[in-house]
Amino acid sequence: MSDSLFLDVCAGKKVPEKPVWLMRQAGRYLPEYRKIRERFSSFLDFVADSDAAAEVTLQPVERFHLDAAILFSDILVTLPPMGFQLSFESGKGPVIQNPVRNIQDLEQIKNPDLEKALSYTREAIQKTKKRLPGSVPLLGFAGGPLTVASYAIEGKSAPQLLETKKLLFTKPEIFDGFMQIITEFTGNYLLLQAEWGCDALVIMDSWAGHFGKETYRDFILPYTRQIADKIKSVTDMPIIHYANGASHLLSCVKSLSVNVIGLDWRTDISEAFEKYPQQIFQGNPDPSFLFAEPQTVRRQTEILLEKVQDRPHIFNLGHGVLPGTPVENVQVFIDTIRGKH
Repeated sequence: MSDSLFLDVCAGKKVPEKPVWLMRQAGRYLPEYRKIRERFSSFLDFVADSDAAAEVTLQPVERFHLDAAILFSDILVTLPPMGFQLSFESGKGPVIQNPVRNIQDLEQIKNPDLEKALSYTREAIQKTKKRLPGSVPLLGFAGGPLTVASYAIEGKSAPQLLETKKLLFTKPEIFDGFMQIITEFTGNYLLLQAEWGCDALVIMDSWAGHFGKETYRDFILPYTRQIADKIKSVTDMPIIHYANGASHLLSCVKSLSVNVIGLDWRTDISEAFEKYPQQIFQGNPDPSFLFAEPQTVRRQTEILLEKVQDRPHIFNLGHGVLPGTPVENVQVFIDTIRGKH
């Protein structure tokens, strides 16, 4: 894929136009997404339908002509094959009926054949690749080991991560045992996505920012490092690492063998550029800025362009596109990056 702006920037090259893609670029803000979503009563059934997954993966690329597509899936798809009773409930998000809290729970985890259990992911990748423009790479992804493990420990979305932290500090051997299991599955799953046809990989550690720097460095980062190192030992495919709320962890993340670091909106990107001039970053406006008037969206994007200047950089938001985001403002954001006014 010699004419991909995205892959060129991942390789540290200066390009004539800045590449842009968006986290959660396929989602509820798009009417065409909502139309397909209505066909499925279960979100997991939606994700597991390879035709639907391929279709919604392509929707934002076709609408906005983005520089990368990201496979439509979910960070928790590895959990059901491992024996976790996962469902997505309206108003609650993911709910797991059998969370990990003790050694007996750990012993109940299955060792599945991920290639067989997630064959629908392979099919979705292959169907998407057949329809993607040749210059647009497909990104595979997985949740960071901490983030995936925390859902399985908490049993639900729990921003304070109380049960996770309790397990870490009171039963460290169980926490470590579970994190090792999740790390192994996550690394294998990402390598399968590479084998199945993805062109780059993303590790999304949504809950990493809830830990202090020393705790993250000593008890969380080593598992992510195992995954990144495992991938790099097999392929030179680019890796993007994104951690939410993690500006205080940047020096830790910088030590990973990844190509691009995604920044959330809490991070001062100018300071990041100054401190790590050779690092390629992705991001990082607050997704809610897309609710502003179009002229404000345009001006704020121009400010970011002025900060980035000619350094290799991937444009994105500091988190995923929010439900209800005006589609026309997403277009303004992208057009401004590309110099269209």
